[in-house]
Amino acid sequence: MAKLLLTRNLRALLKLPLGEVLVGTGLETMRRLRGIVSKEKPPVVICVGDTVSRNAMNAGAASWVKIVDGREMRRQSGLSGFRGSRVFLAANQPGTISRMAWEAVSEAIMHKGSLVIIKGEEDLLTLPAILEAPENSIVVYGLPPKAGVTVVRVDKDRKELAKAILDAMICERG
Repeated sequence: MAKLLLTRNLRALLKLPLGEVLVGTGLETMRRLRGIVSKEKPPVVICVGDTVSRNAMNAGAASWVKIVDGREMRRQSGLSGFRGSRVFLAANQPGTISRMAWEAVSEAIMHKGSLVIIKGEEDLLTLPAILEAPENSIVVYGLPPKAGVTVVRVDKDRKELAKAILDAMICERG
């Protein structure tokens, strides 16, 4: 696989949340998410997206894995303030999942507090994050426009759903 391409049908499907929706401001959703994490004690928490990652860092969640691209709501926001115990860089075009980005996510999950910086777009990397994360992990991503976050509790069913979506994408060999 050089990269996977999103189809029009899948684009519509992915507008639906893949997990529990927490509605509220960044502060409210992070407070609720930290409560969930404290109660469930997931092996890994993965934040996909700049806003949710920034909110997590501001809430003191430095041990969470963060996947960012320097853009919020399709506008350049920059990468200042993002830190990680390890930093992984990868390119990933919009509407795709590149092998390089998938491998960066997979590697980052093995190192708590890692930061994955994507040149391009990170949105679809929620799917490999779900597939690669250990069961009982949490993957969280933002809901535009600033409506809240989706909390995906990684279990067998969520992994199967992520795999089915990935299998339905068009594989472009490079």
